[in-house]
Amino acid sequence: MIKEKIKSLLKIVISEKFIRFCIIGIINTIIHLIIYNALRIEYGGTIATTIAFIVASIFSYFANSLYTYKTEIKKKTFFLAMLVFVLKLLLNDGLEFGLSYLFEKVLNLLQLIKFIPIFITALILPFQFLVFNKIFKEPQYEAKDEKVVSSSKV
Repeated sequence: MIKEKIKSLLKIVISEKFIRFCIIGIINTIIHLIIYNALRIEYGGTIATTIAFIVASIFSYFANSLYTYKTEIKKKTFFLAMLVFVLKLLLNDGLEFGLSYLFEKVLNLLQLIKFIPIFITALILPFQFLVFNKIFKEPQYEAKDEKVVSSSKV
């Protein structure tokens, strides 16, 4: 049973949809870096990263809606996606802080700090993809007392 769940999870994560999701994530990161670097000197790091995060997140929502999930743009999915982005940012920052402290202060492994972003991305990305699969999934309505008539029989 556990083996089947793992196979099912791997089938979802290693798919064409996941690859599109990752490509959009790479473009999202490039957009974020360009905006951040363009604004950092003039407005400071906090404002620059906030604006970059907002613009990149909006791009990511629209690109994933249209390209990865091929769904309509909806207010509900937009706000849910933005919520996921904010939660991901908080989780990312918390992991960054905790792992940096662990590697620097506790384990004295300064040479590993440069790999923290890669580790965090590898950890968070599959979960974000699975959550987005839920957000962008078309609702399945079941009529309890109604008969569903097939279009081929009409």
